[in-house]
Amino acid sequence: MSYCVNCGVELSDSAKKCPLCDTPVINPNALNKDESPAFPKNFEIPKASRKSYIAFIISLILLLPNIVCVITNLLMTPHLLWSVYVVSSSVLIWFLFIFPFLMKKSRPYLTITADAVVTAVFIFVFYYYNSPRTGWFWTVAVPIDAAAFITIGLLIFYFRKKRSLLKSIIAYLTALIFINIFICLLVFFVLDSVLITYFTAIIAISCIIMLVFFIVVERNYRLRAWLSRKFFF
Repeated sequence: MSYCVNCGVELSDSAKKCPLCDTPVINPNALNKDESPAFPKNFEIPKASRKSYIAFIISLILLLPNIVCVITNLLMTPHLLWSVYVVSSSVLIWFLFIFPFLMKKSRPYLTITADAVVTAVFIFVFYYYNSPRTGWFWTVAVPIDAAAFITIGLLIFYFRKKRSLLKSIIAYLTALIFINIFICLLVFFVLDSVLITYFTAIIAISCIIMLVFFIVVERNYRLRAWLSRKFFF
C-alpha cells in the first residue's frame, strides 16, 4: 500500500498518478520495464565510428603479415631486401582503400593527392631496386602518375553535380582519351617504344570513335529515343 507524496491519498498498486492531484507515482522498488539497463547486453558500435573501427581492424590485419615478412627477411636473407616490395605494396593498398574510411568528412582532393604521392613512391621503390640507371621514373612514371590523378581530380570536380548517363560516359571517355594520348606521346618521344605507342594509339582511337558516337546520341533526341526503345538505353 502506498500514498501520494503530495496530498497523502491512498493509492492502488497499479496507479500511475494520484487520482486527486494528478501527481505522478514514483516507486523506486518497482522495476521499469521500459528503462534501458545501464550496460547493454550487446556491444554495438555507433554508426559514425563504424567505418573508422573497420578501417582500424583491417589495418591491424594488414600490419601483421608485413611484420612477419620483415622479420623473416632480416633473419633469413638479410642480403636480399625482398620485404621492401611487400611493405610498399601494403602501404599502397592501405592508402588507396583504407585511408578514406578514416576521414570523418569526404575530402576527395586530399585523398587523390595522397594516392598520387604514395603511388609515385611505390613505383620509385621498384625503380630504385631494379633499374635506377635508366631514368624512366622521372621522365615517364612521374608525369603519367601526375596526369592520371589530375584527370581524376577534374572528373571529381565535374561530377560535383549529378550528370546524366550519356554525359557521364562522355566524360569518362574524354578522360581516357587524354590519358592514352599523353602516354602515347610521352613513350614515343622519351622511350622511343613503337609497340607501346601503337597500343596506346589503338586504345585512344577506339575511345575517340565511341566518344563521337555518344556525343551524337546525346545531341540527337530521335536517335536517343530509338536506342532507348531498342536497347533500353
